[in-house]
Amino acid sequence: MFGYYSTADEINSSGCKTAVLPIGSTEQHGPHLPLATDVIIAGSISSEIAKALNAFLLPTIPISTCREHMGKKGSVWMNPDTFYYMVRDIVLSLKEQGFERIIVVIGHGGIFMAGPVIRELNATNPDIKVIKIDFLTFLNDSDMTEILECRNNLHACEYETSLMLYIKPELVRKELIEDCAPEVPRDFLNYAPIFKFSKNGVWGKPSLATAEKGGKIFRLLVDKSLNYIDRVSRL
Repeated sequence: MFGYYSTADEINSSGCKTAVLPIGSTEQHGPHLPLATDVIIAGSISSEIAKALNAFLLPTIPISTCREHMGKKGSVWMNPDTFYYMVRDIVLSLKEQGFERIIVVIGHGGIFMAGPVIRELNATNPDIKVIKIDFLTFLNDSDMTEILECRNNLHACEYETSLMLYIKPELVRKELIEDCAPEVPRDFLNYAPIFKFSKNGVWGKPSLATAEKGGKIFRLLVDKSLNYIDRVSRL
């Protein structure tokens, strides 16, 4: 694996053709998780992906689109069109340097602009393959639901809290954990911020989280991501 602690000469002489771009978000995660939760999770899993692929791991982008969390200080977002052009420019700069496969790892579930920009990049650049890994697409897989007890995981929930207890347990304020499972579908966040449906900014039952679950989820996400990358790369 190569990264931004590597020298340019080391990357240049390696023959590496794959780059991994993790994208997180700086946003509220209830009273018990840090603003950096999505950044930490995306970066940690992307590191394992890059090791397995002997790829160039870029630094995790810590800010994306998260207007659904406006209402408390600390959440920082960019506009969707800004995100679109940011990802486009990063990918095209990697292409210009000879990278042929770019893995974009989405660590925040609200980046709806990721799909359009990646689809357009693939449609207009046949000499590269841009692959989107979105952890939420794996959340309802049977092996994942065997681990998770709650069926309403979305934000600062059993899923994310378990991962943080595994990756960075010292950042979890266990004594402040509060459950909140709104009885509305996820797409209601298209119409109002999360605080309309959850006073504490939590969507799920973090009280069910454990480090053991987090370890199992972490390994599943890495394996599922690598399997998905392999399948798409064969197209």
